[in-house]
Order: sequence, then C-alpha cells, then structure tokens
Amino acid sequence: MYDVIVIGAGLAGLMAAAAAAELNKKVLVVAKGRGNLYSASGYIDFLGYYPTDRRQPLENVTRALEDIVENNPQHPYALLGKEKIDQAFRFFLEVMNRAGYPYGGSWQKNRIHPTAAGALAPTSLVPQRSCLDLASYQDILVVGFREMLDFYPFYAADNLREQFYLQGEKKLVRAVWLDLGLSQERELNSYDLAVALEDEAVRFRLAEQLRVKVSEHTLVILPAVLGVRKWNRVQDHLQRMLACTFLEIPTLPPSVTGMRLAESLMGYLEQRGVEFQLGYPVTGALQEGKRCTGVKIATASGRIQVKEARTFVLATGGILGGGLRVKPYSITEEIFKIKIEMPKEISHQDFFAPQGQPLSRTGVKVNSLLQPITAQGEPILTNVFVAGKNLTGYDPFVEKSGNGVALVSGYAAGWLAGKGAFSYEAV
Repeated sequence: MYDVIVIGAGLAGLMAAAAAAELNKKVLVVAKGRGNLYSASGYIDFLGYYPTDRRQPLENVTRALEDIVENNPQHPYALLGKEKIDQAFRFFLEVMNRAGYPYGGSWQKNRIHPTAAGALAPTSLVPQRSCLDLASYQDILVVGFREMLDFYPFYAADNLREQFYLQGEKKLVRAVWLDLGLSQERELNSYDLAVALEDEAVRFRLAEQLRVKVSEHTLVILPAVLGVRKWNRVQDHLQRMLACTFLEIPTLPPSVTGMRLAESLMGYLEQRGVEFQLGYPVTGALQEGKRCTGVKIATASGRIQVKEARTFVLATGGILGGGLRVKPYSITEEIFKIKIEMPKEISHQDFFAPQGQPLSRTGVKVNSLLQPITAQGEPILTNVFVAGKNLTGYDPFVEKSGNGVALVSGYAAGWLAGKGAFSYEAV
C-alpha cells in the first residue's frame, strides 16, 4: 500500500511526487512514458501574455494575476491563490538546487529570452547558467553546427537583429557555422551533439574555431548542446578556454534542456525513495463510493496489475498527453471516466485566434482542493487530486502558462495528497 500514487511523469506529476516525498510519504509514479519534458524547453513560463490578445509580453505579472482571480475563478492560478503559487515556486527552486541543476528567476517578473528562431519570448524561470540580461551585451554571435540541420544561425541572427532594432537597441548580431568534425552517417540532433561535446577533444575543436571570433564582451548564443549529464563540466571547460559568455537556447525535440530538467528531478526523487513504474499505462481505477482505492496497470504480459494507495494525483497531460479522450460528441477523462463539459464550439476558423482554441481550455473541473467536481460543485472523488493540463479554465498556448500551471498545480496536488487533506486549513 502506497501513501500516494501519481499518474503521469510530466512536470506536474514529478512536482506532485516531490511535494509528497517532502512529507516523507511512500510515493509511486506510474506512467505510460517518460512525460513531455524530454520534448519541452525546460523553461518555466508562469504567464507570458494576458489578456491573451495582447501582442507584447506581460510586464506586471502580479496585476495580471489579480485580474485572473477576479474574472476567471476557474483558472488554476485563481483556485490556488498567490500564497500557494509562491510556495510552489520556492519549493521548485529549492528542489532543483538540491538536484544539482539550479534555476533562477521569479514568477513575478518575466525575463526575455531568445528562441531558436530568433524571437524574443517571455519566461519566468530558466537554468541558472542561462540567467543573463541580454541588454548587457552589445556583441552577439549566434553559432550553428554543420552537423546539426535543425538550427539555422543566420536565420536566428537576422530575426534577433530585427527584434532589437524594433526595441530601439543597436547591437552587433553576427552568425557563424562551425564544424565539429563529427561523422555524419545520419542526421544529428541536439542530443547527439550534446553527448559528443562531453568528449574533451570535440570541445577543443569548438574552442579553436570560436577563439578568433569572440572577445570577453561577446555573448555566444548557441543551441542547447553543451552536455547532457556532464553539462557542468562541459560549460566550465569552455568558459576556461574562452573569455566569452555562453547562452544556450532550447531547440526542436529532443530538448537537451528539458532532458536535463527531467533527469535531474527524477534522480532527486529516486534518492528520496520515490518509486517509478514507467512504460505501463493505467487503464482504470477501483472505487468505493467517492474514494479511489487502487488503479489498474497494464503490464507487458497483458495482465492487469492493481496498485493500491490512500490518495492519488491525476497528471496525465490532458488531450495532448492522452489523459482526455475526445470523441465526436463527448470528452472523457480516461482513467476515472470523468465526463468533461463539451465546448459549444470545437474550434475557431482562425487557427491563431487570440482567444485560443476552445479545446485548449478543456479539462476536468475541480474545486480549490483540486478534487474533480460535478457541474453542481460536488466532489466526484475525495482522495483524487487533479494537476497540469488535465485542468480546465486556462489555455497554456496563448497565455504561455503551461509549465507554470503544471508546477503550481502539481505541487499543490502532491501536497494535498501527501497530507490526505480535505482542506488547507486542516493541515
């Protein structure tokens, strides 16, 4: 018997496991895969744009949060409140520091970071090594690698130059292709290069080509390829050889920054005694009245295995993660068979409509304790707590709030599950 079973291994699920483990509970994480962090940026976006039709990144995040609380009470941030948001972010920063992959930043203030396409996008928390102020650098060099075909440095540099120009900043933005001398029997991606650069000889080849192009005042922007598990050693070595500053940016999947976050967090959880059962989908649940007593897991042999627990966290990723199933006339949560309210419109004709697509806001309706509820507000299951993209009331794509909601709701769900609580006041 477990104290807490977390269903899902994305950021929401891992945060829930971390919060429950912090309470010294016996925790099992079960999921059909390794979660979406391996294809995500590894950045934590709390709230980038609000209202969603604004074209400029949000500056006053606290005021926007007050607006959400007042006008959108079903939004996860409104349900949980500022105090719980603050606790969740402080906990994440502490955990990642313990895990050896520290982050920097604040949910209350957006920082602007370049993307692989050369856009400037808002985010909240980034790996500590990427906590740089772009305004401090006048000489920027964007580096691409001939072995890597899905990052184009000249395209990114052109876009960055234009972005800075529109903001009234005059910066020298250059671009260069480098050749690491790697065998190209197949197309290489960012993970391949990150592994290769853990070899000292490859780093020397990189440094030799860069040395004549940079100074101590140069900011070198390159895809996130400076090591996977040995990233600290790789970056320290390059820093010693070259006087410039490096800024890694997330790339197309597989995402090295997302992989570092996932594996650092999972490694920390394993040290805390959290058990993982990955690669086996949860196919259903056992219920007694309004309580769940166990979940059914499909094993490799085709047999159904039952795992029991006192409380459960549902973090299966919504529609995109397979946690919600969309049929022509209905939407259903797949494990507990919770009926989801169907939006009046499935989609807007304008794919990039500023208000987003209706299905993006679709999810399980919950109360302030993250328990699934009926249309009348009655709890459906009292010991199940919902987190992440399974929740209704927000659009992570147009708000740029996906990992922020995952972090906050995952922490709160795991904390409540670990306490076995039915109210915050009772703990």
